[in-house]
Amino acid sequence: MKSIISVFMIICFAQFGLAQEDFYAKQWVEVQQLENKGLTKSALEKVDSIAQRALSDNNAAQRIKALLYQSKYALILEEDAQLKIISSFKAEIEKSDIVTKRVIENLLATLYWQYFQQNRYRFYNRTNTAVKVDEDFRTWDLHTIYNEIHTYYQRSLQNGLLLQQESLEAYKDIIVSPNKSASLRPTLYDLLSHNALSFYKVYEDLIRPSYAFEIDKLSYLSIGDTFMNLNLQSQDSLSLKFNTIKIYQNLLRFHHSDSITESYVDVDIERLNFIYQHHNDDEKTSVLTSTLTTQSEKLGTSVLSGLYKFELAKLYQQLGNTYNNIPENNEQYRWHIQKAVDICNDVISQFPNSRATKQCRTLIQQIKVPFLKITAESHIPTNTYSKLLVTYKNLDALSFKIYSINETQLIAYSDLYNANDQKRFLNNLLATKQWNSTLPNEGDFQQHSTEIVVSQLPNSMYIVHAQTKEDDVFATAVMQATNLALVESNEDKKDSFQIIDRTNGQPKVGAIVEMKYKKNSQERVFTKSFTTDRYGKIYFNKDRSTYRNIYFKIKHNDEEGYFGQYYINRDYNNKPNNDVNYKSFVFTDRSIYRPGQVVYYKGIITQSINDKTSVAPGMQINVALHNVNGEKLSSLQLETNEFGSIKGEFILPNDGLTGQYYIRLQSKDLGYDNTFFSVEEYKRPKFEANFKPVSQLFRVNDTVTVNGEAMAYAGSAITDAKVVYKVIRSVNYPSWYYWRRPFYTATTQEIVHGVTQTNSKGEFFIDFKAIPDSNADRNDLPIFNYEITADITDINGETLTAVSTVQVGYHAMTANIIIDGTINKAEKFKAIAIDTRNLNGEFVGASGNLKIYKLIPPKKPLRPRPWLAPDYQQISEDSFNSMFPNEPYNNEEQLQNWKLGKMVYETTFNTSTSKIITLEKIKKWVSGKYVIELQSEDKFGQPVKAKTYTTVYDPDDKRIADNQLFTIETNKNSYQPNDKATVTFASAAKITITVD
Repeated sequence: MKSIISVFMIICFAQFGLAQEDFYAKQWVEVQQLENKGLTKSALEKVDSIAQRALSDNNAAQRIKALLYQSKYALILEEDAQLKIISSFKAEIEKSDIVTKRVIENLLATLYWQYFQQNRYRFYNRTNTAVKVDEDFRTWDLHTIYNEIHTYYQRSLQNGLLLQQESLEAYKDIIVSPNKSASLRPTLYDLLSHNALSFYKVYEDLIRPSYAFEIDKLSYLSIGDTFMNLNLQSQDSLSLKFNTIKIYQNLLRFHHSDSITESYVDVDIERLNFIYQHHNDDEKTSVLTSTLTTQSEKLGTSVLSGLYKFELAKLYQQLGNTYNNIPENNEQYRWHIQKAVDICNDVISQFPNSRATKQCRTLIQQIKVPFLKITAESHIPTNTYSKLLVTYKNLDALSFKIYSINETQLIAYSDLYNANDQKRFLNNLLATKQWNSTLPNEGDFQQHSTEIVVSQLPNSMYIVHAQTKEDDVFATAVMQATNLALVESNEDKKDSFQIIDRTNGQPKVGAIVEMKYKKNSQERVFTKSFTTDRYGKIYFNKDRSTYRNIYFKIKHNDEEGYFGQYYINRDYNNKPNNDVNYKSFVFTDRSIYRPGQVVYYKGIITQSINDKTSVAPGMQINVALHNVNGEKLSSLQLETNEFGSIKGEFILPNDGLTGQYYIRLQSKDLGYDNTFFSVEEYKRPKFEANFKPVSQLFRVNDTVTVNGEAMAYAGSAITDAKVVYKVIRSVNYPSWYYWRRPFYTATTQEIVHGVTQTNSKGEFFIDFKAIPDSNADRNDLPIFNYEITADITDINGETLTAVSTVQVGYHAMTANIIIDGTINKAEKFKAIAIDTRNLNGEFVGASGNLKIYKLIPPKKPLRPRPWLAPDYQQISEDSFNSMFPNEPYNNEEQLQNWKLGKMVYETTFNTSTSKIITLEKIKKWVSGKYVIELQSEDKFGQPVKAKTYTTVYDPDDKRIADNQLFTIETNKNSYQPNDKATVTFASAAKITITVD
């Protein structure tokens, strides 16, 4: 509570100034001097005398200040002062005039609120009590303290007209607003309202009834004149959101006049931001944009219009931040940040000395902050070209330097995290290469990427440093030029490390390997030396130790390589014969109990020696029951029988806490094991609720009706039951969509919620409009899943939940191509199945055509890109292919980017007559990758398509198809013991592989 008082004094009424009337000023100076000397009791006596004088002077401000100081000192001097403080506040409320009463009520509500915030976990873990204990708020349940906070905040805003006429001038001696000027919070009503908003605007609804209020109307985002006249109603009178917008509405009404004031605009903008944050409608952005534009235009050349323009700029910036530069990105929001800058520049030009201009300058400063990151491959072949990926924002040129470093310097640099320390380190090095590069910058203030060529580097480790001309932004990357590569293989008893040539895979025989590592938790560095065998390998036998921070320094002829951050786990099976491990298993007769019930349990103790497990008879075990707070309620001392088992029972307390209880088995050898179970006030359901299957087909924007029912287990209908429902929309796409756009992330959206009731047959009906996601392109054939959740409550208060899903799309049918594995040209035919179903998963007949194309592969073997192709590629394709002959220029190594080649097969189909298409005469097909494409239409004429990839091969093929870099194939998918397995390795490149 002590911290609550101090926090409240800082946040709600800021800091108490010393510019008082002469008498009070002197008295408070004396109080402060006594407090500084540690004479708290004397300080309290002085405060008591000030309080008496303030009462006789009818000085409300000084009475309130004295009350807060009395509370502060009481917490220091008294053992249990919290209740006394609350009582003092309530007593002061009773004897105060109306205005002072409202201020102290506001104070009391905030004290309760801050106490809840500091003890949130206690309230959430308490069950509701039937009777409120007025004397001790610390024992209240969540509902009680929430209701008390709400009540006192609402009381503090009563007599609004009187509070609106009360200037803060009367309180200037004790109130200094920390964030808002007097022009924005001119009256006591403003101050108390915004204090209340600090409670109501929290994200969570502490108590959420079934009829919870939702911000779901776009009219809440209308202009202030319209919003303040809306008729706001809700059954959920305790809703934080509802009370928030009611307070905003009252503030707007209070500050509305023929000439709009800054306080009106400030409240209106706060209101718009709050509602936009909590609104779920897809159209909220366009409505807010329109409202901000209308308000700024309405104010014309008034300096206040700049505040609305700033909010519009901020909104554009937020939208612009959703853009990313991946391939096929929607360009819709790319230039929105530039729009934000243009709007801000207009505000600065039009209103140079305004608050909006300060806000705009700050926003522009944030937008124009440069960003730089460079990425390099950790290891590259020596004396070959390499690349850097430069990711940047708001930059157009960079200077690059490359420094050659040794092992010691690398370790030293890796330990530097401060930018200035890194700069000083690099300044002491001599650059081996340096050059300048320009960066494409179209002025969209977005993050982009490009690739920069690094010329050939000899064998060494390097730090690559990039910086701007002004040296205000820099980035580094570490890379190593070496033809050596290290390949790790993990086995149960040992780890092997193979040193090969990274350009062709040839093992490096006779390489000298120095291994440095730390053992277990020791900080000492150990060193061990190896020489590679004829396979280029070294072996490290595992034991009971863990090896960490492993670094390898490898030398072969004149070539060196340095590889780090390896880890070797201990051999958990390498245990001495006398190492016995005990384990317990406890089984209860159920997983959930009611208070007062008996918990029957049985336990089994096992012992393991050298992987041999047996029961542990004759073992002394302490068995204890613990409640949700970990307190021991009961315990028994038991001994395992000849089968290593124990059994017993515990009686749960009738009036104990509910939640997660546990039984603990503990002994000297076992240690302890916990087994958890739940104790809840539950009862068996007396009825069931569910939805009936949806067979009707719907399209987007149709009105969908789902039918549910509630029936008693006795067979009778549950009539007049309350049904609270909501509908949540999500989006799915066909599988081929994700091949093309792998970065898609799903979002959910609440479409509607409401209340209905069951009829005489126990049925209920829910209607909703199948509103699509406006961001989903209909050409991608999105399927919108509408999940309907209904909570059904009968007249006895028992509630059950039913869930159903309806799938709706622009199309009414989906098609899938089903092919079993690859296509073997040696077989006479291959069957393909076509599956056509409606969005409810039921088969529907459909006709269409199916085509099979050979895909055009890359002209040479390509290794995967170390990163995605940049959105700005400054290297010409010819130059790229010359310097990096085995790397893709533009992600063309990915199968989905291969172009269509020759069409080898075409046919029509009708799944009403046959779902199978038989491929014949496939012997002449060229081995390699193929795509199968299907085109059809649903019953509404909407195009439906499907796509899948497959591989055509011949077991007698001597060359790998499609210039693939490397493949591994087995002759069968599964094997039995003693079967012979044939494994085929293939590559279109000349490489060496090692097979163990």
